[in-house]
Amino acid sequence: MKSLPDEDQLREGFIDFAELAVELTGRSESDPKYLKFAAVNAQVALELFLKYFFTRNGKVAEIQKKKNGLLQNDFIEHAQILSHYYSTRNWSYGVKRELVSLMEARNSILHRAQQTEWDIALATNVVRTLFFIHSTWYSDFGECLFERSYGTPHPLSANKVWRKGVEGFVDHLAEIHDMEIRTCLACNQYAVVTGEFFGLLGAEGSEYLICLNCFDSIDVEHEARLLKCHKCLEKTYIIDAFNEQKRQLYVGKCSNCGEDSWVRCCRNCERFFHPEDGEVYVNGIYFCSSDCAEMFADKSV
Repeated sequence: MKSLPDEDQLREGFIDFAELAVELTGRSESDPKYLKFAAVNAQVALELFLKYFFTRNGKVAEIQKKKNGLLQNDFIEHAQILSHYYSTRNWSYGVKRELVSLMEARNSILHRAQQTEWDIALATNVVRTLFFIHSTWYSDFGECLFERSYGTPHPLSANKVWRKGVEGFVDHLAEIHDMEIRTCLACNQYAVVTGEFFGLLGAEGSEYLICLNCFDSIDVEHEARLLKCHKCLEKTYIIDAFNEQKRQLYVGKCSNCGEDSWVRCCRNCERFFHPEDGEVYVNGIYFCSSDCAEMFADKSV
């Protein structure tokens, strides 16, 4: 007897197809024929993910076929599921018309052997669909499709198609949320957001700054600090807080203007500051102010 897939089967399915879509997207830059395969796999991943979404939420009956008022062991059409999904959301990580466009492209590929030429719109649509799956899965269920890079950039971070898709998704995120976007110091893509709006496996939480392009991430509570840049005056100066050099100096760089002069850490209050903004030097020790120098001297007595 025909039966519906369970939550675990749907989960495994959409992950497999999404990962293959990522791999094929990478190949498509050098060989355009892989784009159609990436599109098909991304579309299948989307279909399975939406079924997973309703199944995990205990609402599978909402997307089941009915006959004479009785639920059948079959799903309604994907287009209907997609429309129903959007009818239940005030906002979404994906633009409906783009997801519909991907569905139409998939049908053209499979049923009419069309969409065989290179199409940058389709390519970026594939990437944005993958980010829709990742972000919805993360925001609703706390799970991730993509993983933190741990110092090794994501293989697609230099891929033009990937970067274009990331750019579009970041723009969409900015439309949904009132948030600040920064330039990544690792890959130079304007795609860094806070962990409040996007997470990665291994980088979950608002304390992270995350690049959606190369998946580099910085923990601004422990690994790094944010400081107001003394050049552009934006709070975009990122400091490597665990890498102290001689004379209380630390490496830092502004993700907004590119300024990369040294910063110091006050020996008394442990606040980072730009030496150019003024400092106090007493007995071989640097302080951010005369008050801190005096307090440190009092504690040393």
